[in-house]
Parts: sequence; structure tokens; C-alpha cells
Amino acid sequence: MSLHEKIKADYLNARKSNDNSKKNILTMVLSDALKLTKEKNHGDTVSDDDMTKIIKSWIKKTDQSIEILTANKKDVSELSAEKEILLSYLPKTWSFEETKSYIEKISKEKNTKEISQIMKELKTNYNGLFDNKIASEIIKSL
Repeated sequence: MSLHEKIKADYLNARKSNDNSKKNILTMVLSDALKLTKEKNHGDTVSDDDMTKIIKSWIKKTDQSIEILTANKKDVSELSAEKEILLSYLPKTWSFEETKSYIEKISKEKNTKEISQIMKELKTNYNGLFDNKIASEIIKSL
């Protein structure tokens, strides 16, 4: 089952169980997915990579909203719940230590410390499993 299909199924379950928080955020994600299918003109299918990008963009928007509401001393519990829902659809990312070990391994195999070469190798073989910012910092410290 693709990520898009899983989200559709979870959306229907949220509607049936009156889980408004989950239903609302998944509506937004599915809406963006629908826009993407119309733009790319490829039927009803959305790749897992595209769905991951959509989810990450919604997490970023939610984080920004949380920051603004926190600064204004407003309740962020609903937004936090939505963020947790979104995070549940993303694959687990590596910890700092795991990322560092993979980078060191690639650096030794390729005999290089160049950011571009190591990042290219990481993205080719392990895309979505690491945080780009953390990986970049580790490579710079080699």
C-alpha cells in the first residue's frame, strides 16, 4: 500500500470516527496531493516521495503556526496533535550518531571529504532517512 493510499484510508477512518483533528490535517494533505496530480497530469497516483514532500511542507507550516501561537501565549495543543499525526507518516530518520557513521563509511569508501559527493551518495542510497542539515554539519566537521 502506497503512502497516498494509506493516508486516504486513514482519512476515511477519521471521518467515520469523527476524529476532527486527524480529518482536518489529512484533508489538507490530500488536497495538495490532488493539486499535484492535476499539475503533473498523471491520474490519481502520487509517489511516496511526493507525498513525503507534501507532509514535510505541512509539518513546516504547522511548526511556524506553533511558533506564532506560542509567542502570543495561545493554546497549541491542537496543532501539536496535528504535527504528531503528520510525523507518523514519515519514515524514522537517523539519529546524529547513525548519520555520522554512514557519512564516515561513505567518506572512506569514496576516499573524499567533499560535501557534494558525500551528499549525492547519501541522497541516492538513503534519501529520507537523514536530516540534510545535520548531515551537512557532520560532513563539514570531517
